[in-house]
Amino acid sequence: MNGGYMTLKKKLLVIFPAVALMMAPLGTGTSITHAASKDNQIQKIETKAETRPTLRKGSRSSYVRDLQQSLKDVKYIVGIDGIFGTQTQNVVREFQVDHNLASDGIIGPLTWAALDENKVERKQFTEKDAIALGKKKLGNNIVFSGDGRLLKDGKRKSYYKYKAANKDWMDQGGSGTIGWFHFYKDGRVVEE
Repeated sequence: MNGGYMTLKKKLLVIFPAVALMMAPLGTGTSITHAASKDNQIQKIETKAETRPTLRKGSRSSYVRDLQQSLKDVKYIVGIDGIFGTQTQNVVREFQVDHNLASDGIIGPLTWAALDENKVERKQFTEKDAIALGKKKLGNNIVFSGDGRLLKDGKRKSYYKYKAANKDWMDQGGSGTIGWFHFYKDGRVVEE
């Protein structure tokens, strides 16, 4: 009789974990969020960033290709070849400096999250929005030029940096340069 009890006990030890696994929700590597609040978006970005590997010079993979495409999407000039070489490392350092991150040239969770956040913020505050704000604040006779990068200041606020030039001054043979300005989503225009 003891042998039957032991067999039943062994079967239950195998069945319970299997049932528990079947009933547990399956994850996909990213957080599941239903609300569109900023806190939930940030949590989703951080979770996604934590699921990707740390990349550094010498890395070769589809993740490096994704990184290079992400850098290109946010207006950094980089080739897309899946190889984390010197050029990619230098562009990563430039991105890190522009976003007040440690400029070590290594892509870890914080840099992944900053790249993801930059993409989201670019959709919410486009270059077109920034130039419209500049024209509203400085006048329609002003021409703006910049590299189109969405940067972060010391307080982690996003802005576009543009050089402003007066069309009339340019027509008269001058450079027309008025100065460099930071255009913030909240409507501030700050001269550099």
